[in-house]
Amino acid sequence: MSDFRMPDVNHVQIAGRLTRDPELRYLPSGMAVCKMGLAVSRFYKTKDGEKKEETLFINVTTWGKSAEYCNEYMRKGHAVMVSGSLRGNDFEDKNGQKRSVIEITGERVQAMERSEE
Repeated sequence: MSDFRMPDVNHVQIAGRLTRDPELRYLPSGMAVCKMGLAVSRFYKTKDGEKKEETLFINVTTWGKSAEYCNEYMRKGHAVMVSGSLRGNDFEDKNGQKRSVIEITGERVQAMERSEE
């Protein structure tokens, strides 16, 4: 029997709307980093035929030129497509409780509609 191991793949592509304006800052090294919130909804019907909506709120971080692009051209409410990888982030909330979230490191963020600005 061979030691077959399934390769690990950490890639996600997701579309949704920005929940806030992008927040750009620069590290001491000069590297740009931009944080955004993304809302992604799923619509479905229950077994009784009732229409439901489930929305996930996901944090997205972009780096470098992509971060500067997002900050300049994207705003709250814009529909965007994000391609990137998942990353875990552990932190302590203001009550001292340990929390864990999954975020997306966006390698490519693309506007899904033209801006009216």
